[in-house]
Amino acid sequence: MIDLHSIDIWVQFSVIIDASIAAILGSLIGWERDRAGKSAGPRTMALVGSASAAVVAIGAVVGANAQFGDPTRALHAIITGIGFLGAGLIFTDKHTTGIQGVTTAATVFSTAAVGVAVGLGFQIAGAGLTLVILIILRSTHVIEKSFNRGDA
Repeated sequence: MIDLHSIDIWVQFSVIIDASIAAILGSLIGWERDRAGKSAGPRTMALVGSASAAVVAIGAVVGANAQFGDPTRALHAIITGIGFLGAGLIFTDKHTTGIQGVTTAATVFSTAAVGVAVGLGFQIAGAGLTLVILIILRSTHVIEKSFNRGDA
């Protein structure tokens, strides 16, 4: 059995640093969503990214020091939790027609992936994934606006 009170202080600081990096990257993604007028903005995305990073980083430390168990359980927990959060973003009220929020839900999922990457020590990959997400959101938004102008 692992004594959780004996985890090295520097390991604990590295979890905080990873969570902070993921929060910054998540808030960049959220900033773009906020610019587009969507519901999940910088605070939401920063929380999703930092929590994901912290959960997998702690899971990796516990998994490395445990004699049994599966450290990938943390990944499964994040995916399940983000699924519930995403479903809440997609559901609409009775007064709204059509489905809305799918892109925002997918962005929350992507932000969780950024957090997972950073939490597992892939900070550069997390930053690169953030860049890819921003490019996708911004470029497709511009293309959609261009096509919608012709419909008016």
